[in-house]
Amino acid sequence: MTETETIQSFNTLNYAGLLYTKSNKKTPFLNMISGHRKYTNSVEFITGQFYENEEAKIPEISETASLTAPTASFVTRSQKTNVTQIFQEAVAISYAKMANMGTLSGVNIAGQVANPQNELDFQVARKMETLSRSIEKTFIQGKYNKATKDSEVNKTRGMNEAIETNVIPAGDKPLDIWLVNDAQQAIYDNQGDISNLYLWTNTIGLNQINADALKWGMKMGEPYMSSYGVQVYDLILPLGVVHVALGEFIPNGTAFLFNFDVIGPVEQPTPSKGNFFLEEQAKVGAGIKYLIHGMIGLDHGPEWMHAKITGLKTTFDKPTSIVDVNVVSGGTSTASEISG
Repeated sequence: MTETETIQSFNTLNYAGLLYTKSNKKTPFLNMISGHRKYTNSVEFITGQFYENEEAKIPEISETASLTAPTASFVTRSQKTNVTQIFQEAVAISYAKMANMGTLSGVNIAGQVANPQNELDFQVARKMETLSRSIEKTFIQGKYNKATKDSEVNKTRGMNEAIETNVIPAGDKPLDIWLVNDAQQAIYDNQGDISNLYLWTNTIGLNQINADALKWGMKMGEPYMSSYGVQVYDLILPLGVVHVALGEFIPNGTAFLFNFDVIGPVEQPTPSKGNFFLEEQAKVGAGIKYLIHGMIGLDHGPEWMHAKITGLKTTFDKPTSIVDVNVVSGGTSTASEISG
């Protein structure tokens, strides 16, 4: 272990006081799919088996013609797959640092103790937060690759790449309720389930959709917490309710409609160790190194159960007056309604 990679007494000082961070620790996508967790013992796993029936037709068959059986036909099936990929982090700490948690830097007041009191536990917890964010980003932006040899990298396919059928181009327009309606309509037209869709957007999209709803005499419902701890708003459209939530790692100019009923993480545990386990590595000198290792991939389900809106304007057109958000409804929206 080198000095630069190892936690030591003078490169990681001890302080007293409550711990805060400006780092983003949010993983709303992982929260929403955690209840659909699956396990595999293979790098490649199935996301679904699909078929298509023949088009419906209006028969024209006489009694005489009915005495002859029609030409036989059949329906074929295809299988779609994805892969798990490796996520790893490491922590190294010197024995001297482990033994020196009582030495405080900064303001020292009688009776204070270091926070945290165990450096290794603190560092491992932070690495797990980083891993969670890395998985969140991969599940949204990941680009598929299936390794064909040990030196190649397996990469799980994320939602942005997975969605191919229901793609709504915005043409540099801001996100509005009619673009969301078009995306919902596309899912419906392609036989997707629209009973529990989530508009997954960023803060610009959330502000824009709220302002546009007010413009058309609508108002997004009051925020509430989903069963997985994600703050959600409801938007009522002609085909039904769309839940609206703030996502992370959304590609610039993009918003999604997700059906979380068909999305789940797929874990590939190591026998006798589990997944995302902490393991002591070989000792080198007066210190010790730990490895956090795990393998996980995304089951995105049938891609036509979801939609994405691309080419959105990336700045928020803030209303400048009540008239801006009330030209159609003729109502009297308040300032608080305009701001959402």
